[in-house]
Amino acid sequence: MLSGSQVILRAPTEADWVFFYNLRNDFESQLLLMSLPRANTMARVQQWIHIILDDPASVFFVIADTDNSEALGFVQVRGMNFIHGTGELGIYMDAKVRGNGSTSEALQILEQYLSDVFKLRKLTLEVLAINKRAIGFYLKSGWRQVGVLTAHFYQKQNYQDVVLMEKFLEP
Repeated sequence: MLSGSQVILRAPTEADWVFFYNLRNDFESQLLLMSLPRANTMARVQQWIHIILDDPASVFFVIADTDNSEALGFVQVRGMNFIHGTGELGIYMDAKVRGNGSTSEALQILEQYLSDVFKLRKLTLEVLAINKRAIGFYLKSGWRQVGVLTAHFYQKQNYQDVVLMEKFLEP
């Protein structure tokens, strides 16, 4: 478990399954996460998490409240390349806690962990160009835009642009 003042990063528990079940069945959230929404059973949700947890090139944490350990979101890094020191970030925070600083703290904790434990030096991410709030958050958090994939992601009968971003981690 990794601790901050507002959030902890911890492994998923049985108490989190309903949170993730609701998230994976919230079509609007799935669209923002650049996922292809579909109905998910509890077993399928659990399988999704176990696949990530079992992948040696991935890390997955529940972002939880420090007071009651309630799940607030998740953060994952996939495709970690230990030779080049890179990985691909994915993060989701429940709408009820966005904007209160907990997402920033979770990323800071994660970045230090990745640098210390896996010697990662750079993270990348993809975000829909229409998700201005997320892009603003990343820019404020030290990320930089490095490109745009034009008409790249199909969503609601349109092809959306995808912004590519990167951040170098401090050792």
